[in-house]
Amino acid sequence: MPITKSMERIVFQASRKSHLATLGIFKNLPSDALAEIENFMIEKNYEKQETLFMEDDPAESLWFVEKGLVKEIYYSPDGDDQIVSIVGAQGMLGTSCFESVTYGFHAVAETVATVVAMPIRRFQETMEKYPPLAKAVLYQISSLLRKAKNQHALSQDPVEKRLLHVLLELALEFDGTIPLIRKEVAAMAGTTTETCIRVLGRLEADGLIASTRGRLTVINAASLRERMEAL
Repeated sequence: MPITKSMERIVFQASRKSHLATLGIFKNLPSDALAEIENFMIEKNYEKQETLFMEDDPAESLWFVEKGLVKEIYYSPDGDDQIVSIVGAQGMLGTSCFESVTYGFHAVAETVATVVAMPIRRFQETMEKYPPLAKAVLYQISSLLRKAKNQHALSQDPVEKRLLHVLLELALEFDGTIPLIRKEVAAMAGTTTETCIRVLGRLEADGLIASTRGRLTVINAASLRERMEAL
């Protein structure tokens, strides 16, 4: 039997819905709920360093990363760039749209990335209809708040302690291998690239981390944590 265009669309939709079920907060929803959500989602592709949305843009959609990495950046009044988070596959972006009419951060594709966006009004209606989805979103936002609190608490600590904290958080997020360059790690820790290179060099010499082009691997997280707590 020849494959018709309508059959191709059915296969494509089934594939997309199956993939949607692997995205963090959606994985425990029934198939009929996934089908409903799919109707309102738009898939978008971005090149490296391309902007998804700007700080103070109208907060119209919630975003989910399917492939690649996206970073959220805060531009402080003194001109410094602060990387707030690096979001990988299954991660969520734009949570400020739950309570604000504008986004609180600037989102940029750190790598070539595929994301899906869903109008916030539709998403809120879906959360009301499916409590497990609301519960999963609450967990995600709680995690973001915890990270923000920890980052603020460490803001006056020594540079090495801040860098160790960032390394441990990212290692947990990316299963030990951090797909970032030193400049980006430095920005997340609120220090200069030069200082970051010196500290990471010492950690590598002590056998606690390893570096290759474009990524860092945490070899001994327990020792990194002990070192951070001793500072």
